[in-house]
Amino acid sequence: MRSKKYLCLTMSLCAIAVISSGCGQQQSVAEQTSSVVASASSVVDSNEIKKSVNDERSYRVITLDNELEVVLVSDPSIEKSAAALSVGVGSYQEPIEFGGLAHYLEHMLFLGTETYPKVGEYADFVSKNGGTINAYTQLDHTNYMIAVNNGAYNEALARFSGFFYEPLLDAKYADKERNAVHSEWSMKGPNDYVIMGALDGLTLNKNHPVSQFNWGNLNSLSDKGERTLQKELLAFFDKYYSANLMKASLISNRSLDEMEVLAKKHFSMIPNNGIDKPVIKALAATPSNVNKLIRYVPQTELNQLQVKFVIANNLSKFQVKPNEYLAHLIGSEMPDTLSAKLRELGLIENLYASADPSEYGSQGSFTITSELTAGGLENRDLIVGLIFKYIALLQSKGVDEQYYQEIKQSLDNDFRFVEKYNDYAYAMRIAATLQKYEPQSVLNYAYEYDRFDATEINKVLSQLTVENSRVLYIDQAQSVDTDMEYFKGRYKVETIDDSMRNIWQAKANDIELKLPSVNRLMPENFEVVKAKYTSPKLILDSKEVEVYLTHSQQFSQPKGYLAAKFNSDIDKQTAKQQVMAQLLVKSWENNVLPAVYGESRAAGMYLSVGIDNGLSAWVRGFTDKQAELLLTVFDKLQRYEVSNAELANLKASYAAELRSNQKQIVIQQSFQTFNKLLNADEFEDSSLLSAIDSITPSELNVFKSQLFASGKPRFFAFGNYQEALLTKTVKQLVDVLPKKRVIEPVYFSPLIELSAASVVNLQTDVDMTDVGLVDASFTALTPKAAATAMVLQKLIQPGAHKQLRTEEQLGYSVGFFSQRMREHVLMAMYIQSPVKGPNELLNRFNAFKNQFDKELATTKEESIVAIRDSVLVGLIQPPKNIREEAWPLYKDWLERKTDFISQQQLIAAVKEVTLADVQALYSDLNTEGKLSRVVVQLRGTEFKDAAFAEFKQQQKVASIDAFHKKSL
Repeated sequence: MRSKKYLCLTMSLCAIAVISSGCGQQQSVAEQTSSVVASASSVVDSNEIKKSVNDERSYRVITLDNELEVVLVSDPSIEKSAAALSVGVGSYQEPIEFGGLAHYLEHMLFLGTETYPKVGEYADFVSKNGGTINAYTQLDHTNYMIAVNNGAYNEALARFSGFFYEPLLDAKYADKERNAVHSEWSMKGPNDYVIMGALDGLTLNKNHPVSQFNWGNLNSLSDKGERTLQKELLAFFDKYYSANLMKASLISNRSLDEMEVLAKKHFSMIPNNGIDKPVIKALAATPSNVNKLIRYVPQTELNQLQVKFVIANNLSKFQVKPNEYLAHLIGSEMPDTLSAKLRELGLIENLYASADPSEYGSQGSFTITSELTAGGLENRDLIVGLIFKYIALLQSKGVDEQYYQEIKQSLDNDFRFVEKYNDYAYAMRIAATLQKYEPQSVLNYAYEYDRFDATEINKVLSQLTVENSRVLYIDQAQSVDTDMEYFKGRYKVETIDDSMRNIWQAKANDIELKLPSVNRLMPENFEVVKAKYTSPKLILDSKEVEVYLTHSQQFSQPKGYLAAKFNSDIDKQTAKQQVMAQLLVKSWENNVLPAVYGESRAAGMYLSVGIDNGLSAWVRGFTDKQAELLLTVFDKLQRYEVSNAELANLKASYAAELRSNQKQIVIQQSFQTFNKLLNADEFEDSSLLSAIDSITPSELNVFKSQLFASGKPRFFAFGNYQEALLTKTVKQLVDVLPKKRVIEPVYFSPLIELSAASVVNLQTDVDMTDVGLVDASFTALTPKAAATAMVLQKLIQPGAHKQLRTEEQLGYSVGFFSQRMREHVLMAMYIQSPVKGPNELLNRFNAFKNQFDKELATTKEESIVAIRDSVLVGLIQPPKNIREEAWPLYKDWLERKTDFISQQQLIAAVKEVTLADVQALYSDLNTEGKLSRVVVQLRGTEFKDAAFAEFKQQQKVASIDAFHKKSL
């Protein structure tokens, strides 16, 4: 599915501080309730919203007098309130001469309103009140989100709602935000998935807006004669930002009546222009746009084959789910199905089907994507032939009610026990969903499956033909002839002729495919175990195995989280062993786990297996069949032997991944390099590449056996587990492992030696245009240091964003963060910049730090108390689901902190943070030679002559591997 979402990530002030004392607004809101509620033009009874039987939240739908529809969600358990407002217009409504205008408007709305005109005031307010803000622009809608401390909700909504009826849209900030949009395009433009999204539009109907450039850059967002950008911006806002095109969601701990007051108070001032909802009438695909083979040369070593179909818009058929039915069968991993057969032949690493019923407005899309092995690259004709052969099998035998029953059972189970998640994200989803579905279905549209409808399924199947397809060959060997205007991608379009069809059909003739068999892992027992252990209890401890069990205190559900860890250094001793670990995991993911994943995910269980400091595995979801699942997986993984042919594919795939790392977004490369440098048992990509060729199947199979025989099996169970049954399951799992084990002390990856005496300074050139910089400092981990750093982050981040991004326009991705890292607290500034070299950027970091030092000197104690208390709210707020509840204990378990009190220690420390503590930590951070420091500088091609930053006392890193050897 093609994604056109532009998340303005640097506007997000995630997990920022909250003022727990509030702003004295709740009482006055309650007093107004009776008079304001009565004035709402219509109210839909909450019982009409279809919610899960286990959802204890209260809902109400109201339509304000200006026709703005609002879903209210009351949840007394939450500590933060959220809101989102979507506008039913996006990139599709932009004038062709001003590509990216909707995205640009989204940026401009953050720069002040008539009531709150100061640039940065909105972000600063949210920062001080524990908030998160963001927005995104898609093809057909734009969505704005906010979350804050409950006590600040009224004031937050006053600021937020002003975006939509009194924005300044001040022309003096036009260049700054044009540059911000341009930087975002520059940063994300090299990404293959971004390019392929644009390519999709370029190869469709030129009269459909999907064909237009809609990211925005300095060229598209510029004056065009008398048609100035400012005039177009105001015209777009005045025309489309109308209340009747908007949908909103409010989530709070307040009552529904109080929330209705807030909705009326803040959102009724948005004008209703009476504009009809924009409708895309043009067809995305005409007969001249389909029956095509499209060749694309990716920037990275991406090897894919896609079969794309433009289908009739069937959004209204969500209750009978024809798209989901077919995607389920096409993506099945059951024996001899399409995906299973292609894996068996060594042609794919993955295959999945997806649909967007209204992607193009007038039409939707259905896409089958195959990720190819080296063997698959040589057999694309066979893969295409088998895809269409499987579609033919579905047409003749696949429309069967038994599959409907299986899918329905899976969806019913998921909805019955649906879990909460972040309220900010929940508000965002509801506001977006309201643009496509009636409010009664806003919660259950993805789960509702009313009946088996063969007619609708066959309607979609009838469109999945060669004649209606666009087949994409995506790899670096493709022959292409056309450049893309706004992206580096090159492509070629050919018509699929009879010769191609005949070759595809002939290649697939002799290979038999089957429809999926019955799922054996569907849960049957939903009984909930009575909670016994409210903190981790060591229920089994011997030389052979260790098991901790905790029962949920928050959720009475038949779900749980079970993790297994066989800790060792077997995968970290040499570059070759690290490569073997990666190849082994890829082998399992390609050839062993998919069949298990297919059944387990449909049954509501999610499994993961990995190798990092030894073998690890975890499963979450319904607990009824987890034992059966894990026993099956452990047995299959140990018995599977890698063949010569498979190993050749694995090597080629892994080598392509390593080479493609050099083409990733620069800020992503910066953090990858930073992590490799920091962990002394990691190896450079070049060393890993060098180790690949010499590995043989016998070596890899021996390594696998050693892996399963290394480390003491340790288990962590959280949730719906009966003690005796869990113990029995663990013993059964241990019984299938090798009896003779190598059990060493628990292994943790060592960090490089950190010293305040000199700066570890890595400098390297990268094959991308921009500069990436990470400037990190480290102090010893104590609860007090971690707590103080959390408060400091909430102070620095909004200021860094405002100064370095908004005012100086140094880059789109810029910020400051802190985190705990084993025995250290890490604090770091980071940036990707298309405008300055590494040394200049570090100078700007230093200038900002010095400026902030002066601001911190004048900060009042009460400000620190407010932010400290807001950090505390984030730590003590009730978990949304079992995973959130388990996480602090699970993290302690991983780190062998078996008193399991790290979270309580951190909470206690946050309560005691003072202004003096913050000032002292910042003084250390801003004083050269006080803290250990690691700086990673990646210099792009546009800055090859720009200077790197140097330090008086430094350890310059030219080679990570050489530095690690010296460090150890």
